[in-house]
Amino acid sequence: MFDVMIRNGRIADGTGTPWYRGDIGISDGKIQRIGNLSGFHGKEEYDAGDRYIAPGFIDIHTHSDKTIVGNSLAESRILQGVTTEIGGNCGMSVAPVEPAYFDQLKTYAAADTPYQWKTMGEFLQYVESVGISTNLGTLVGHGTLRIAVMGFSPDRPTEHQMEKMKVLAAQAVEEGAFGISSGLIYPPGTYADKQEITELVSVLGECGGYYATHMRNEGVHLIEAVTEALETAEKAGVPLQISHHKCLYKPQWKKAVFQTTAMIEAARREGLDVTCDQYPYNASSTAISANIPKWVFEGGFTAFKDRIHDETMRTKIRDEMNESHIGRWQDIRIAYARSAANKWMQGKSVPEVAETLGKDPADLIMDLVEEEDNFVNEIDFGMCEEDIEYIMQKPYVMTGSDGEAYSLDIEAQPHPRSFGTFPRVIAHYSRDRKLFGLEEAVRKMTAMPAARAGLTDRGAIKQGMWADLVEFDLRSIESVPSYSDPKQPCSGIRRVFVNGVLTAENGKHLGKRSGKVLRSGFSGI
Repeated sequence: MFDVMIRNGRIADGTGTPWYRGDIGISDGKIQRIGNLSGFHGKEEYDAGDRYIAPGFIDIHTHSDKTIVGNSLAESRILQGVTTEIGGNCGMSVAPVEPAYFDQLKTYAAADTPYQWKTMGEFLQYVESVGISTNLGTLVGHGTLRIAVMGFSPDRPTEHQMEKMKVLAAQAVEEGAFGISSGLIYPPGTYADKQEITELVSVLGECGGYYATHMRNEGVHLIEAVTEALETAEKAGVPLQISHHKCLYKPQWKKAVFQTTAMIEAARREGLDVTCDQYPYNASSTAISANIPKWVFEGGFTAFKDRIHDETMRTKIRDEMNESHIGRWQDIRIAYARSAANKWMQGKSVPEVAETLGKDPADLIMDLVEEEDNFVNEIDFGMCEEDIEYIMQKPYVMTGSDGEAYSLDIEAQPHPRSFGTFPRVIAHYSRDRKLFGLEEAVRKMTAMPAARAGLTDRGAIKQGMWADLVEFDLRSIESVPSYSDPKQPCSGIRRVFVNGVLTAENGKHLGKRSGKVLRSGFSGI
């Protein structure tokens, strides 16, 4: 007698091997037996009806550490089949917190969360006390570490400051972080040179984990940014994860990614452990402040406000922004504004809102960032489909949403990637476009990210693994969320189990919070 029995499934076990028919017996939250279990029974029994059963999808690249406390059901994740996610990417984590720089951290991370912690260990304990629907692990962000030690200073860290960052990083890893991330396009990450990043992530060579980077440039200087990332990881002697690999510079569409992937493949042949993640959309999403020159934030948010209220300085900033955005403003939409007064802007393009208010687009951005304390996000259409498909077919590229845990009724117009990334890869790119088979699609979102994060007990349907499972109909699975209407469940996802507990069925969350906080298990230096 098992706790749960799932019968008559087509098992795509996550390893990339061909699917097979079988039953799955679950007890104590783990897979106990797989195969023809007709002679066994379960306290709860479910008939998969010859639909596919895969390991729960593992999202290697999220920012759910910022939102999970207020969105513990994580409908945006569960209803697309995601059962495990790794937050703290792009240099932004919600811990550690240095009280002296707390206001700067809040502005940097733009996280609506209570911050009832200082250390990574305290944060993970707090999440456990809340109770969550997905399994959640996190990285520690370089930007967060830098703020904890030196705020928004653009200076190079002193020897003492560098040592303090390394100690904080090692402590975060010892308390459960899976590695270190960087966001080298966001202040204060953008102020760090290659030497600083290399020295910091070298800590991982002693205490374990991987280095995930939102590279210094994904547009004009994409080639140079990949070179920097590869050289940093090689010199530091650590595994490298290139975050959301793409090309955002139109003149280099259908050119640059041929070179960057060749560089990655050459590095792999030479022994560097480098992989990538990717979301399957032609638009990115980030804080709208990313459109403002990085130097404007030197010294922090207060310094930013002083500069934009100096008439001479504001003119300089406006001119620089407009020059760098020739032909681009119309591709940017406002996705989220925290205040009720600006909610009407959500879903509208920057020129549309600017025209309504009678403002220059650059002035609109500066004013919004100030009014919203940086709690304002954008969607930016900047990629081509050919590049997306070329990158996606590489065997070292896994699926990662760059999304967050949301409820279906969140007051925002977020990127649909938070709600529909994984079914989109299966339905559009595997089933319809036939870029690769179903088994490879499942591997890219289960066993492969599990291996990158070092999760030895998730990501595959094998005896002894935690029973994170998703049952879906390959004929009807679709990524329903869209740019105009993102807050929807995906179709074709029949059931989602988290640690053996049925958590969603036929597009409805059942209110269960059976997720676990995941800790790396690495030891500090």
